[in-house]
Amino acid sequence: MISFQYAFRDEFLEKSIQLSNLKKDKIKHSKEFILWADTKIEELYDWLKQHNFENENEEIEFFKEIKPRIFSRLIFQKEILRLATNIPSGKKLSLRFYEDELDKLSKNLNIDPKFYNYFRSDSNECDHLYFTRKTKKSILETENSHIGFDTKISTCYDNKISTILAHDILIIYIENQIKKNESKIKVKNKMLPNALEAKSKLHWTRNKTELIELVYALHYSKVINDGNSDLKEIAKEIGRTFNIDIKENLYRIFTDIKKRKNSNSKFIQGLADTYQKKLEEENY
Repeated sequence: MISFQYAFRDEFLEKSIQLSNLKKDKIKHSKEFILWADTKIEELYDWLKQHNFENENEEIEFFKEIKPRIFSRLIFQKEILRLATNIPSGKKLSLRFYEDELDKLSKNLNIDPKFYNYFRSDSNECDHLYFTRKTKKSILETENSHIGFDTKISTCYDNKISTILAHDILIIYIENQIKKNESKIKVKNKMLPNALEAKSKLHWTRNKTELIELVYALHYSKVINDGNSDLKEIAKEIGRTFNIDIKENLYRIFTDIKKRKNSNSKFIQGLADTYQKKLEEENY
């Protein structure tokens, strides 16, 4: 017999997948899923309040793997509903709306870097602290979400993983919406074919992440068009100059840059160090 937590997870994810395959009436179907999910989660909470896991490994698996996958889908659908009820009409306005949302996502994942790197690196040495209910949480925790926290149904950190997973699938969803809108917009190209469409002879020979770091530095410094240029437009033109496509996964890669354990601007700093060293050498 399949244990309750596995049967619950499978039912929840199957319902979510069915919803994602529906192309029309997203607002209606998202509302229906959210209402259904809220009721189902009450069942899960009732079970958790009474259930004792057989061992620590089973408890860790639930709070690290099972529960976050369930809750990430609910968070995702609530975000889909928010997007669907706020998107403006018109293809160009829709495109800009999704691009702005993607930009916000790249800046607003409020997960502390230490735990983010722990999760992304598939670490497990602190699982007994992060994903068991018996571990006493520090009274000095500063997050408001810990106020009135019920230790019978959560461990604090399983909610953080839910947020990360929801963030991941939301980025993929928005990127797909951007592609769909871009394909619908027919832009009349009035450039001279032999002049402006000629392929650049310059090639970026470092990795894509470093070029994206440079793009963001230029964007945030507002040195292009007095800061009035769109981030993706800058990325597109710089990528075209160096014969590399950096629009794909632009925001996701930047999120990883921000969550580095050490410097999150090491390429920019390296450029400055190299430049300064050359100037000093030439002055001798």
